[in-house]
Amino acid sequence: MALQTNSTESDPEVSANCSIRTGIVCLSQGQYSEALQHFNHALQIQQKYFLPNNPSLATTYNHIACTYYKQDQFEEALPYYKKALEIEQNSLSNDHPSIATSYSNICTAYVGLSRWSDALEYGFKTIEQSKKSYQADRNTQAPLIHYIGHIYHQQHEYEKGLRYYNEALNLSLTHLPADDASLVVTYYRIAGAYDKLKRYEEALSFYQKTLNIELKTLPDNAKTIATTYTNISTVYFHLKQFDNAFIAANEGLDQLLKTLPKNHPEVVQQRAYLDAIKMSQILEDKHQ
Repeated sequence: MALQTNSTESDPEVSANCSIRTGIVCLSQGQYSEALQHFNHALQIQQKYFLPNNPSLATTYNHIACTYYKQDQFEEALPYYKKALEIEQNSLSNDHPSIATSYSNICTAYVGLSRWSDALEYGFKTIEQSKKSYQADRNTQAPLIHYIGHIYHQQHEYEKGLRYYNEALNLSLTHLPADDASLVVTYYRIAGAYDKLKRYEEALSFYQKTLNIELKTLPDNAKTIATTYTNISTVYFHLKQFDNAFIAANEGLDQLLKTLPKNHPEVVQQRAYLDAIKMSQILEDKHQ
């Protein structure tokens, strides 16, 4: 540990580390104010006795940033993430994975602030840095590419989102089976993007893949399954396949009733949706 030569404390490293450990415990318990006090105390010691480019300061800056981030205080988190990155760039090797992590942290903070262009900038930097750090590790690359798709999706740029979702999926499928549980979010978001683009056949295919994994991996009473059934029903509705829409919506209702009472608002809403499907079927039959 590099220390400045004018140290007057017996062991500033031990003192700083003690404060950091206490801060981590407070953070894990949701005691954010207390965590910040301990992290800032450690930072004061480190700034007094450690050289400015010491990687330990980067770690402490990251702890402080994380504490703000967990409180959705993204604006406050950003300067600390950036200070950590600056130290890492000046003190670590060019291909060190911590640099990729810091780019990713900054990216997610910008997402929290809905600053999409900044988020994309650091998202792409994360990918490029991870290529240096992890080389051809598909396990690392696919989630990062997926996240770029998610950023575009959040901006309602669904075509661009799909491009990156599918790139991430194809990368994942080179080493994972198509029904692997880790792919469920990717399938769901691809389905959602196709749905928004009114490409209902493609949406249906990926919602079905989502459902198949959920039925295998989630508890029998998981409400997420009800949501997927309803999404499938909605796609069938748009395709005017009302019988299939009713069947899927009814499956969604049965799923909700595993955990909710009959008078719960979500159950009532689902029953109203079933009635709407019936009425639409009647009206469609009259026009034929």
